[in-house]
Amino acid sequence: MSRTATPERLDLTAVTRRLVHLPKDPPPSGPGVPEPDEERFALAGELPHGPSLFGDGAGGHDTQLFVEIFRQLGLSLGYRYFRVPAERACLFVGLDWAVADPAGWRGRGAGACLAMDVRATPTTKSVTGVPRGLRLAGTLSIDGAPGCAGSAEVLFLPPTVARGHRATSRLAAVSGDAPRPSSPARPLADPGAVGRTDPGDVVVSAPVTRGEASTTAIVVDPGHPVFFMDGADSVPGLLLVEALRQSAVLAAGRSHGFHPAETALTAMAVRFRGFAELDLPLSCTAVAGPVRRDAAGRPSAPIRLTVSQLGKVTAEAEITAARAA
Repeated sequence: MSRTATPERLDLTAVTRRLVHLPKDPPPSGPGVPEPDEERFALAGELPHGPSLFGDGAGGHDTQLFVEIFRQLGLSLGYRYFRVPAERACLFVGLDWAVADPAGWRGRGAGACLAMDVRATPTTKSVTGVPRGLRLAGTLSIDGAPGCAGSAEVLFLPPTVARGHRATSRLAAVSGDAPRPSSPARPLADPGAVGRTDPGDVVVSAPVTRGEASTTAIVVDPGHPVFFMDGADSVPGLLLVEALRQSAVLAAGRSHGFHPAETALTAMAVRFRGFAELDLPLSCTAVAGPVRRDAAGRPSAPIRLTVSQLGKVTAEAEITAARAA
């Protein structure tokens, strides 16, 4: 089965509302043959020129676009196409992506088009046949060239279960051994140092280093027009992913001298370990591994990152940073 959307211009805040539901294909053989659980979708449209988090206005675009499309698809597909009750909370537990050629995201001006193929597979179903989660996998191309490929896993939690997870997660943070910081907040990192052009998109502080590790404070602004576009009572996953990528760019520069403007993130794998609270301090610690040549011959290094809140781990990631210029 496939669903197709071809908006004249991709609107990230409404992209999944443009999906067109196509009839099911006939069964491959006679009656009684079970249909595969996997559902296929397609999306096509013009690459956005803003906000700067997704398109920096200078002809470049960012893989956060891929993350945000997956976020919106996880919500829409579960509730709209897989009959998940609206009261169930959608929780992303894992995300990964890889970029074959970072140059494909740069130098794309007005009129550049994206096309995305998405596969959604229900995880364990309840007795009513409603999936408890979805595995999403997709590939994105830009003007016909490979752009990004990745996957995500989402869970749909009944209200009582979601409240229990949230309460347990918060209790683990507030009862941790780590003291709350009492010193003044550190200044924000320079936009150029984290690969951004708009100061409003900087979400980490200047790093503090200790040995091989560098630690940044994560800045949470509930008024940010992108991270909080739908409203949220906990720190949005997109903001955590952005903090991870900015911390990785800083770590690649500190440990290996990678210039931010010439640094591309070519792979990311994230596991979310619970809710991150809006009113508790968050930090991200990064440790860069050794530099090696990747398959394209670029100097690259793995970077391991941990997001924590008063000592409780909220997310873990490994990011590959490459010198792409």
